[in-house]
Amino acid sequence: MSKNIDLSELDLPDKEKRILEAAIQISNEKGFSSTTTSEIAKKAGVAEGTIFRYFKTKKDIMHSIMLQGIKVAADKILIDSLYNIFKNEEQKDLRTVLKDILLDRLELVQKFFPMFRVIVSEALFHQDIRDVIYHNLITKIQQQILAFFENMAAQGQIRTDIDPMMIVRNIIGNFVAFIAQKMLFTDNFKLSECEKEIDDMITLIIDGISPQDI
Repeated sequence: MSKNIDLSELDLPDKEKRILEAAIQISNEKGFSSTTTSEIAKKAGVAEGTIFRYFKTKKDIMHSIMLQGIKVAADKILIDSLYNIFKNEEQKDLRTVLKDILLDRLELVQKFFPMFRVIVSEALFHQDIRDVIYHNLITKIQQQILAFFENMAAQGQIRTDIDPMMIVRNIIGNFVAFIAQKMLFTDNFKLSECEKEIDDMITLIIDGISPQDI
């Protein structure tokens, strides 16, 4: 497991940041439910009582990790990345756009791998975490990507007999499954090692949504 957990970009007090970094590192090693606040305090270099000045309960630590992860994802994906990809959509073919989207997401996962891994691992067992991820991230991504595919359908670049939202959900589902697989079953995700997988997945998607006469 990678030991380099860097939350320096987060706008948080230093001690709170260190507590979250420690919680993420230990949770990646043994699971959040098995992690104790005394272990977190020792790893963070703070007194155990200091933890409870920032977080009332251990569950609040997980909640903060989740919220910070979603904030990072929302800021990087929704505000910056997707906007930059789609603003030049007319100069790009469908394959390039899909690859840009996935590579951008994977670069973010690689950068914040330990934090996102904890979130995904805990989301498997907690409906409330899944709900927050879906309503605060997935649905917003869907809406941004939907506008692009509606435009592609109007131009005849993709099949018009399939609801664009169904296409978007299928693509996001494939992307999320791919990313989750890498987070759950690899110790240190490396984007450079999965380029062929990315190309093959995009080929399968394009073959399914391209007009039949192309």
